[in-house]
Amino acid sequence: MTHRTEFEDYPDEEWVDDEDDDDVEWMVCPACHQDVHEDTQQCPHCGDWITPTYPKRPTRQLAGAIIVLLLIIALVALTIR
Repeated sequence: MTHRTEFEDYPDEEWVDDEDDDDVEWMVCPACHQDVHEDTQQCPHCGDWITPTYPKRPTRQLAGAIIVLLLIIALVALTIR
């Protein structure tokens, strides 16, 4: 049995070692903690899918609590006058 590398699948393609390229953005795979390109969708080391993490939006509960708090502040301000 012959061991093949992933680059042997594309013999016409020229492989470029871009690990020293300063323009490449890196991130850490959340599953195996290996460095991967920032724009990769699947980790080449462990195969886990990498989903971008976005800041969570405030939930409806938090928005409702803020509205109630503002109403209480407004009522207090009106009763003090």
